[in-house]
Amino acid sequence: MQFILIVLASSRIIITEVMSNVKGPENPYGDRNEFVEIYNQSADTVDLANYFISDFDARPDEICAWNNESILIKYPDVRIHSTLICPYSYALIMDREYIVPDTINGQPYTIPEGTLILTTDDTSIGDGLASNDPLIIYSISDACTTSFGTPYSEDNFPSDPGDGISWECIDFSLPDTISNWHPCIDPAGCTPGQENSVTNAFDLAVDENLFSFIPAKIESGEDVNISTGIINFGLRPTADYTLSIYEDRNNDNLLETSELLFKMPGELVGAFDTIFLYWIYEKPSQGEHRLGFKIDFAEDKNLTNNIAFKNLQVLGKIGELCVTPAIFTPNGDGYNDNLQIDYRLPEPGGELTISIFNARGIKTCDLCRKKFINYDKGNLYWNGKSADKSAPTGMYIVYLEYIYHNKITKAKKSAVLAR
Repeated sequence: MQFILIVLASSRIIITEVMSNVKGPENPYGDRNEFVEIYNQSADTVDLANYFISDFDARPDEICAWNNESILIKYPDVRIHSTLICPYSYALIMDREYIVPDTINGQPYTIPEGTLILTTDDTSIGDGLASNDPLIIYSISDACTTSFGTPYSEDNFPSDPGDGISWECIDFSLPDTISNWHPCIDPAGCTPGQENSVTNAFDLAVDENLFSFIPAKIESGEDVNISTGIINFGLRPTADYTLSIYEDRNNDNLLETSELLFKMPGELVGAFDTIFLYWIYEKPSQGEHRLGFKIDFAEDKNLTNNIAFKNLQVLGKIGELCVTPAIFTPNGDGYNDNLQIDYRLPEPGGELTISIFNARGIKTCDLCRKKFINYDKGNLYWNGKSADKSAPTGMYIVYLEYIYHNKITKAKKSAVLAR
């Protein structure tokens, strides 16, 4: 293996897409459809005549102009006979045998007009790209380099993205790290010479299972703390969205101006991550409130999961103990993993015990025991464990005992744990 020592510098060109596992069999002509896409992210025209490309398996290849005009039969508007890549435009480094007629899956790609077509000084890119081949494009004279992956097998990148699927760069402004690459999500499997399918793959969502009310049920005249989970199913972080909370009084699922309760700006949520936004609903009126939660995000590619609903109960005088949900599932998936226990006390200043018993009356655990309480309401959570062991599926009793001024208040509620 040959190693090349290059002084890294800010590069005007960057590798933005790599097709190594072409669709169909590798033999006898698999390497003919391989390509490397590069992008000129500068305002200058760059001459690539003095640039090299290496997959670290063979001697570096010179990047050359594409001069075979037969490519114009299918792609009459691409640029050939040149190594000049224009500002803010794409070029494709392709195997010079891409246009050979007997190639399996011959010339399968859609290439936009204006794309600069380049090739190498032999009949392959490197010695033919393998799915685990890193790449480097560099120019000694321009002190410029750009890379794809690393030559170290320990990081398992690059790897096989799938048959006929390319690796695409997500954010051109970020470094060449595994988190900034993703297999193409376009149905074609690749996007040579055009914007990558993953570049603007935004998808924010709300889910009723990630809404919580504290307390879960309130008396008229009380406030409720509302937390809303914002899920990012997309490939890029964003904070450029708003969350609207409204009361859907006519049950039409639509947000009307008169129904809006609160609108808040979004906070940064990372790719494949979830964050929570918080709001206090002050003294909602007695009755059932159907609350809608709606994300507005201009770049969202999937609007089907941007709205969800959950009912809030505002009651008259209620008992000392309330549990929710009636069935909880502590399996670590982020949905109903904990049993929420809300309590109300006659007055502060006493000692509170809240315990969990199984259906046979055997104590499973104490959530608190003879704890001094200086407030008249609060909440606790049970994660379905007893002494760090998972409690089995079944019905459980939440038991409250509160001692104050030599008086004892007792209450109990049941809930089901399901695994």
